[in-house]
Amino acid sequence: MLNDVRRLISFRDVLCYAGDQLYKRSLRYTGLTAAVSLLGYLGNFLPGIDTYNARVAIALPLVVGSTMLLGGLLLKTIPALLASRAANVAAAQDLDLMEDYRKWREQEHLEILWERVFRFEWAVGSAASRVREHPAEAPTEVCLLDSGQGDARERGRQQFLARARFALARPQPQPRQRYHLGVDLRFLEDWRNGAYFDRQDVKLVEQFDGSATLEAIKREIGYDRWAALKDLSLKWYQKFWFTMITRAVAIHVGEAITSLNRRYETDCFNAQVLLWPEESEEPWVEQFPRAAEDIRQQRQVILASVLGEDAATARRLLRRMLWPSCWLASKLRAAYDPEYVEGSLGCDLVTDLEELQIAPQTIAPYRDLARLVAAEQSSLTAWLERYRPELARPEHAEALRAARIAVHVRRDRLRPYLPGDVHDRRAGEEFVENVLEVVDSALRAKERFSSRLVGLRMHHELTRLHYQEYMRLLELLMGVDQQAR
Repeated sequence: MLNDVRRLISFRDVLCYAGDQLYKRSLRYTGLTAAVSLLGYLGNFLPGIDTYNARVAIALPLVVGSTMLLGGLLLKTIPALLASRAANVAAAQDLDLMEDYRKWREQEHLEILWERVFRFEWAVGSAASRVREHPAEAPTEVCLLDSGQGDARERGRQQFLARARFALARPQPQPRQRYHLGVDLRFLEDWRNGAYFDRQDVKLVEQFDGSATLEAIKREIGYDRWAALKDLSLKWYQKFWFTMITRAVAIHVGEAITSLNRRYETDCFNAQVLLWPEESEEPWVEQFPRAAEDIRQQRQVILASVLGEDAATARRLLRRMLWPSCWLASKLRAAYDPEYVEGSLGCDLVTDLEELQIAPQTIAPYRDLARLVAAEQSSLTAWLERYRPELARPEHAEALRAARIAVHVRRDRLRPYLPGDVHDRRAGEEFVENVLEVVDSALRAKERFSSRLVGLRMHHELTRLHYQEYMRLLELLMGVDQQAR
């Protein structure tokens, strides 16, 4: 960790820090020098001692103080101005437009979101899979409402992709979009407005801390101020690394842009040229002899200076600013989404945490949780077959899911009433008295549960996409450099 911090701190930063310390302490050392000078001058009044005169006693603290004040100010200001200028160049030269690279990957992102979020909404027939047709907001060719022939899942996939592409290509208020198209893409559209390695790429952090949907879920699962306080150190950890890495990237990218534009006497080179892997091979670059090679060399210097010489070091450093969002979203989803915990979605909490390289001792409690939740949900299924058998029918799949969520959220209170023999009269009375009311309440609010679940799943999957896409971009950038070498 110390090596990673050292890599992100340049000699310019050391000078700036030293200047700041001199500047802050100039008054203190001036007073100390003045006290020593005064004592020296007063020594003249002692018999047999001859020190310096009043002029020297007055001038000495003034010289020391002004030297420290002005020297500290210069050491503090000049490196800061140089770094600030380089970062401003990167910002002005389209570092924030690296969001286009994220949007360029739209098809892959939508495929992942269909597979891990929206296909389940089509399966249960929630509002996310239905449209309210409108001539302007949801034209017929986008709605794809015909029953058609063939595989229902593939038809649902095509419907989702068509509606999502239509929504992303047509800016409109999110509530209106969700009302007409069904699919809830607000978190995705928010995330897409962040740019790789830009200091404003904090959309997922803002969602976790401020989204009304996630706040409602937090209240429901009992995520109180104490729980938020326990997560505060992790958030500070993430913010520190994110700030350090994005600042270093901006400075190095700004310097590289200035160098390239001066060398080729143009203004064509921007941050995207350096951070968009394939851009150095584009035809427009060929009009500048040797520019492609220079771009690859500059890219290599940036990666080595900020993230490290080898891929393992670079991934480790980049991971520091990425994994906390995944971890926080995973914990939140684990407390609300029993299907994800027990693994009935085709993906599960433990496997995803292992892919993020979370420490085994940290994952261990969630292995136990998965077993417990699977047993609890199995018991709930048996009780519902007795007291609410209609929920087993396909048309009630969304209501059944809402009931499962409601019981899972209150599992600490309801756990004693879930095991037991469904044929035991006393156990049945306790289930009816303590659990069935929760189930019936959830059935009446199934749309609310589905809406919150989709929002939570979207946010969680976006944290995973965020992690994976950064790592993918890093590998592509380093792969281009390795080919150049």
